[in-house]
Parts: sequence; structure tokens; C-alpha cells
Amino acid sequence: MLKYSKKGLEQRKQERECLKEFFKKHVTLIKEQKTKCAECGQQLLGDVSEVAHRLPKSTFKSVQCDDNNVTYLCSWKSTNNCHSLYDGTNEQLQSLKIFITEQQEIKNILTKITEKYNYKLTDRWKID
Repeated sequence: MLKYSKKGLEQRKQERECLKEFFKKHVTLIKEQKTKCAECGQQLLGDVSEVAHRLPKSTFKSVQCDDNNVTYLCSWKSTNNCHSLYDGTNEQLQSLKIFITEQQEIKNILTKITEKYNYKLTDRWKID
């Protein structure tokens, strides 16, 4: 487990401050709208693990709580666990039915981020 200095811990807490409300909002939406997994169509349970960030929240802090940086996928509590495939290898991600749609969403989000990104992200999403 990573150990943070007191200053580092406070900075991390501030950086992640919006996430509690972000997850609460999206879990509520899943439950109220009886949302289904974007990939397989399975009914979601309304668990925080079903809220998938398109761009990793740890790397892209500028969009970690952006509502466009989220898709709803079934989790380890389900049969298919599409969230793991989405977060898995490039091959797993690119084999998903929702890949093309998600690729377009990523292109839109990239216009909002303030962090630099490299070829690994563009390769993962097959973006020129």
C-alpha cells in the first residue's frame, strides 16, 4: 500500500473530493432509471463498481468527475463482468460491441482534459 506524507495525503483528498458525490449521483441514476449494462444489456444492481470511467480518474483528474467520462457496465457482481473487460487489455476493450461508440466519446472528452497524454491512450482507443 502506498504511504503518503501528510501534505500528499491532503492533496490526494482534495483531488478526489468530487468523487463521493459523483458516484452517489450515478448510482442513484442507475437505480432510478433501472439502467442496463451498455455492453451486454444485463440489469445493473446500482453498485458503485458499475460506474466505469472512460478515462482513468487517477490519470485524468481534470475529468474524473465529468459526467461525460462515465459509462455504465456490469461489474464483478454480475455474470459477464463487462467493466473488467473495459478496463482490461486493449484487445479486450477493442472487442466490445460498444467500442466504436465509446471511441467517439473518448474523442469528445479529450478536448476537455488538461493533462498531457501519449500514444498508449491513442493506441488503446485507435485514435489518430
